[in-house]
Amino acid sequence: MESDSAKISVRRHLATGVLGTVMIGAGLAWGTALDGPAELSVPVQLVSTESMLPLSPPDCFTAGPTADGCSSLLSAGAAPTPTALASANASLLRPMFGNGGWLIGNGLDADEDCEGRACRGGNGGLLWGNGGDGLYGWAGGNAGFLFGDGGDGGAGLNAWYDPDTGERWVPTAGGHGGRGGFLFGNGGVGGDGGSDENTLDSDVAQDNNATGARGGNGGRGGLLGGDGGNAGWGGDAFSANGDAVAGEGGSGGSAVIGSGGWGGDGGNAESFVGNATGGWGGAGGKTLNGNGGNGGWGGDAAASSMGKIAVAGNGGEGGTTGIGSGGTGGSGGSAVPADEADGLGGKGGDGGYAVVGNGGDGGAGGFAEVYNGNATGGAGGKGGGVGVAGTGGKGGDGGSAEVFGDEDGDSEGNALGGDGGDGGRGGLVAGQGGNGGSGGDATIPGADDIGTPSAGSGGDGGPGGLAGSRGDDGAAGTAGRADSGDDD
Repeated sequence: MESDSAKISVRRHLATGVLGTVMIGAGLAWGTALDGPAELSVPVQLVSTESMLPLSPPDCFTAGPTADGCSSLLSAGAAPTPTALASANASLLRPMFGNGGWLIGNGLDADEDCEGRACRGGNGGLLWGNGGDGLYGWAGGNAGFLFGDGGDGGAGLNAWYDPDTGERWVPTAGGHGGRGGFLFGNGGVGGDGGSDENTLDSDVAQDNNATGARGGNGGRGGLLGGDGGNAGWGGDAFSANGDAVAGEGGSGGSAVIGSGGWGGDGGNAESFVGNATGGWGGAGGKTLNGNGGNGGWGGDAAASSMGKIAVAGNGGEGGTTGIGSGGTGGSGGSAVPADEADGLGGKGGDGGYAVVGNGGDGGAGGFAEVYNGNATGGAGGKGGGVGVAGTGGKGGDGGSAEVFGDEDGDSEGNALGGDGGDGGRGGLVAGQGGNGGSGGDATIPGADDIGTPSAGSGGDGGPGGLAGSRGDDGAAGTAGRADSGDDD
């Protein structure tokens, strides 16, 4: 799926006169609070050869994590470093106007050689201005009080392995997008989570595992107008000799008058000898007046060894809304194991709820295709319901399941298609129920194979309101053998 994370930036300009000293004084107090710590601190549990990833990778990677200035970056409660003190002094010397201006101006983007919280995007001016972009998993800056777009969160750092010792620095989560202007402005885009490619062959089993990091959340839109920011994608995970677990997508930013941001897609996972688990898609952003954000897609998964399984990620839920359309649930990821591993497609995300408007459609279940294992398609997500007036969302279709057979076309594996999702409830006063999703197909190789194909059931149609009818039930899938033409 091609990312829709690119933010459509709406740069707003002040159309009123200069405010009085009362507003500036209030802005000063408000702006001071924005310079607090980052919104989210992600705890990381270390295994025997793991360390926290330094926030300044070029210097710390070459000198080691105990070098001057590196270890202090690993603790949020550490005493201020000279770099941090210099950053604080620099903020007192910001100009009043222009880039970096404390009253009117855009926040500065983080420098590539930043360390610690200096990697956070700068805040926009107190009155208006866009937030700067963060780096290395730090958040984007917040926009100004009146107008402005939030800065983008920085992408998390990938896992890094010392070529001599095998010591591992874990990947870091993507930074959150900065919030839009308090009154008007779009939220910033969340950063993608860091990936992990682990080729170790250690006697300590857990050291061979790979884990992707979570994507950052999208920033919040303005109070009187502005869309929530799209979320970052989860990091991928690959393991040559262990399990692989990909990162989850971030959650889309919320809005008040505007659309919710899209949830981030889950990362993809692959393992040669272990289990592989795709990341879940993030939830779409909520809003009061506008369309809910779409849920992120679940990540794909691939495994190879007998007795192991590839579990694709579930799709994220669509965002809810008061007036508008609920967000569409994200599609479940696909499972594509090789050799004799089993595969389980991801479940589609449920569609978003709407008070007045249309419920979001449920996401489709992911397919599963294996060679000589068991294949199970993911279930479709439920359609979003409606409270007062409007049509319920359609249930997502179930994912298909297919067993190809080994090199001779033989297999003992079973195939089970995913069930279709139920349609959403129509509005109480006036509303049509949503249609149910179709069940997924199931296919195994030839007539001589002992496996069993079982099709997925169709979803139930959603109930209608007082002045609306029930939705149609979804059709069941078909089950059969690839070379016999025997479809049930």
